[in-house]
Amino acid sequence: MGLLQKSLVVFLALTVAAPLFAGTMVASSDRQAYPNILIILVDDLGWHDVGYLNPAVGTPHIDALAESGVRLDQFYANPTCSPSRASLLTGLFSRSHGVHAPVTHTSEKGLPIELPLLPQLLSEVGYSTHLVGKWHLGSSDPRFLPTARGFDSFYGHLNGGIGYFDHIFSGGLDWQRNGVTIREDGHASSLLAAEARRIVESQPTEQPFFMLLAFNAPHTPLEEPDGSGREHSGRETLVRMVGHLDSEIGSVLNVIDHKGLREDTLIMFVSDNGGSAPKPWLLEFLIPPLRDGYSDNGPLRQGKGSVFEGGIRVPSVVSWPGTVAGASINRSPLHLADVMPTLLDILNIETGAFDGESFRQVLSGETKSRERPIHVAIAGSKAMIDWPWKVVQEASLPIVPTFLQRDSWYLFNLENDEGELNDLGQEAPEILRRMRARLESQPSRNEVVFDMNQPWDTFGGEETREPWAEVTANPAEK
Repeated sequence: MGLLQKSLVVFLALTVAAPLFAGTMVASSDRQAYPNILIILVDDLGWHDVGYLNPAVGTPHIDALAESGVRLDQFYANPTCSPSRASLLTGLFSRSHGVHAPVTHTSEKGLPIELPLLPQLLSEVGYSTHLVGKWHLGSSDPRFLPTARGFDSFYGHLNGGIGYFDHIFSGGLDWQRNGVTIREDGHASSLLAAEARRIVESQPTEQPFFMLLAFNAPHTPLEEPDGSGREHSGRETLVRMVGHLDSEIGSVLNVIDHKGLREDTLIMFVSDNGGSAPKPWLLEFLIPPLRDGYSDNGPLRQGKGSVFEGGIRVPSVVSWPGTVAGASINRSPLHLADVMPTLLDILNIETGAFDGESFRQVLSGETKSRERPIHVAIAGSKAMIDWPWKVVQEASLPIVPTFLQRDSWYLFNLENDEGELNDLGQEAPEILRRMRARLESQPSRNEVVFDMNQPWDTFGGEETREPWAEVTANPAEK
């Protein structure tokens, strides 16, 4: 059954939908029946790059959001950006949606077009749908673009990163509105926040909105947010970038408050992967996008690009005053693939199968026990979390000659060892054997995969080619 054929079924399901929690969410005559949904997706934010987990970082608006809702402190993403965005919008792990690596500027692939996306389903039941910020799920074919995948509007950049002031990606301007290149002055985070505020302010009160506000910050390049142009100072610059990001997020939340929409708006804050931590110098030399890693992942092992906790466990908060209890912490193991089934469960929209699972009960203060393990993978490395156990298959680095490559296997008990310091494979060989067999038996779709031979993306710098919106309109020019 196609999306359009499903629309009547979905509409009927929605019209008879029960409140999220009996007795706590009853629509009154002056409130719309279904909540606005705002997902604030930030880029490469490490575990200790946010104030509520590390007081040395100033993020008062994000901290206030956490205080007003539930902190999801055992929340997982994929090891890098495109796979995480794909999981968020499909409810699938990367093994199912096929996006295992960042979509690069030379890639001809993207998120498979036959997969139904969250904005498509929400649009069918009356939501206005908006992507503000980073897409990074394919730009070589118009069918990959946000406005072809269920978003009513798109403002931002198509690819994996930009210079914050020049908006350049791999030599071309990557800043547009609905497929049309625009040249604007200003810091990318400030422009995105301004667009988000405009959408909220102009939204008809009788129609709910879904907005994915996907900031590029604090992804590289490290640039001082005041526009001074001075050379970055490592960790200090990143902290200032996070502080600027926090201020812009606060400006959007203020508009929601000013319009009296806070109790009608489910807000989720989450990072797309772990922070970019320092890598061995040879790896940074061979893979330029890994440079400038100044995130702090605290006690967690490794960082972005890794299946260890530092690469996949991310800060996450859900705030919905009047419905979700504030100042609470939940440590149920959750994943970005759970977001879509959770939102559809809240709205009583019936759909097909997902890898992810609804965590609706978590929003009412309960603990969730997963029916299925969490799966993550990148560049030959894989991990599976079946709480509290985690099995890791660590592949050799891609710079190692093929004849020398060997996989390493680890078993951790995350409940007692969040830093993954103690490999229990020899102490619990039967658990390792069982989990390894299950991990190795899982089929995997491969659409976008890691390729060491591709030209690397660059962020910022001289404009040497036509804008990316024009490249997408004329794929032969790519």
